[in-house]
Amino acid sequence: MDTLQRLAPFELSPETTEKLQAMLKNDRSYMIELVPKVVFCRGELTEMLISCEIGEYVQFKGVAHSYLAHNGTIERIPESKEDIFASTSLSLIEKRKLMRLMTMVSDNTLYTHILDKYSDTQFTQLLQDKFKLSGMLLDAVLYLIVRVNRGDTISSREGCERLHKYVKSIGRYGRMAYLCGMYGGGSEISQSFCRLCAVSGGTYILNEKVAAIESTAENEFSVVLDHGTVRAKQIVMSPDYTSTAVPKDQIVSRAICILDNTCLGDDTTALASYVDDSGVVSLL
Repeated sequence: MDTLQRLAPFELSPETTEKLQAMLKNDRSYMIELVPKVVFCRGELTEMLISCEIGEYVQFKGVAHSYLAHNGTIERIPESKEDIFASTSLSLIEKRKLMRLMTMVSDNTLYTHILDKYSDTQFTQLLQDKFKLSGMLLDAVLYLIVRVNRGDTISSREGCERLHKYVKSIGRYGRMAYLCGMYGGGSEISQSFCRLCAVSGGTYILNEKVAAIESTAENEFSVVLDHGTVRAKQIVMSPDYTSTAVPKDQIVSRAICILDNTCLGDDTTALASYVDDSGVVSLL
């Protein structure tokens, strides 16, 4: 019961309690990702994992579908050209508008021309004036694909670069732009790099507390430990070790939901997003 109380520290119905207790008895059959993450199929992290051969240690699966909560409904957003043609929620005119935008981003000549001509224009204005997007299509591109927070404005150059990164990721491993870790996200990737470091002859210092991290005149860092000091040109660390890495007023809220049925009638991995005053909120 102690484990159940830590998992759900609030009042539960008898039916829910019974289901959770049955789930806990088979705790080797599943895992709960506390901080789920997604990566682009052609993102910098993916390229680094491939070049370092980290793929031998971690496994990924594609985020098959993307959904957007819009005006009280949840709409599945088509991502690839095949999805656009097969979509029943888009009219023929909307399909043509979306295809025109994707064709522009995919064609390097057209893409460069748009960047040069509309670099000083706001991205929202470009989508409305040049590509005639509005309503759900406009929200899908802004919030789901380009990830612009409500009320924020970005330049057409920045918006097109984000869109280009998204579109070029589609088709590499399937009809999706994102990948997620099958057995964990950030923790598995960190563990994999630790394994690679050990295989490559890296040195580990265990049972030492970090007293301070200082920068030197030689553009290096000094990591002060209990029993000595280590110097390095680059360090990878938690923001907890520095007071300036993360603003003190920044708050991240997370929730883990355990369902007893498929979500949205879909049993594949999906990314659902909605927009509120705090920004774009995504559920994996």
